[in-house]
Amino acid sequence: MRVDEVAAPQSLAEAMAFLKRRSDAVPWAGGTLLLSRNDRRSTDRPMPVLDLGGIPELTSINRSDRYLELGACVTLASILALPSSLSLEPLREAIKLVGTATVRAMATIGGNVAARSAFMTCFAALACMDAAVELRDASGTRWVGIHTLVTDHDTPGFPEAMLLSRVRIPTQPWDAAIVRRLGEPARGETVPASFAATARYEKGTLSELRLVAAGRTIVRDRNLELSLVGKRFPLAAKDVEATRLEASARARDTGFDEARSDRYGAYVAAFLGSGEETI
Repeated sequence: MRVDEVAAPQSLAEAMAFLKRRSDAVPWAGGTLLLSRNDRRSTDRPMPVLDLGGIPELTSINRSDRYLELGACVTLASILALPSSLSLEPLREAIKLVGTATVRAMATIGGNVAARSAFMTCFAALACMDAAVELRDASGTRWVGIHTLVTDHDTPGFPEAMLLSRVRIPTQPWDAAIVRRLGEPARGETVPASFAATARYEKGTLSELRLVAAGRTIVRDRNLELSLVGKRFPLAAKDVEATRLEASARARDTGFDEARSDRYGAYVAAFLGSGEETI
């Protein structure tokens, strides 16, 4: 990436003023994604960089009775260091899959969520947790569900000329949660596809269910989730097998290759058939 201008604002107001003038600016926080590969379409045109590291509001962590709010520049390592009593599964497990301790000390939650080339490792987990994000542009600020960052084609859809300032995560605990890779890091895969699932149940019956796989595209079949609510958890063997086949087919329809689609279906089946937090 070629750079023609760098801004280092000290407040969100200064950042938004620069973004209004240079809507093509590349936000920079930890820089791990941009250093590893260009997260925008290749271009010979120089790009402006917006360094967010000097804005105190973006490194804040706030808690309420129902939510945890993370500034976009909070590092993944800082999230792992939060008290274990705080219900943050499956996000913690997703973060542990990200690089090394050194990378996690640099990488930020905002950078992981706002990537444009693919859904990064934490996206599936945050989608399962019904996270929301605060977006800012020249017209103001608004909170939206994380699922609004997905296009109609199930690809990343973070809007241009927007700044992600906070991530809000409900802290009501899940009765079962799991995160798994969908790729093999040893093969040098550039897109860190991952699988996440969460469930709540009452008296052995599913009351809420989330099943998400994310990489270059995202897979979430709400009709499948709703069809399983009300069933006994863990599911009966015939329901597990039917769900495995349906999940694999849905992943293939979304653009996942055969191997990842089959692995996604197997993870869904294992989660629904065991009801365990870890498989």
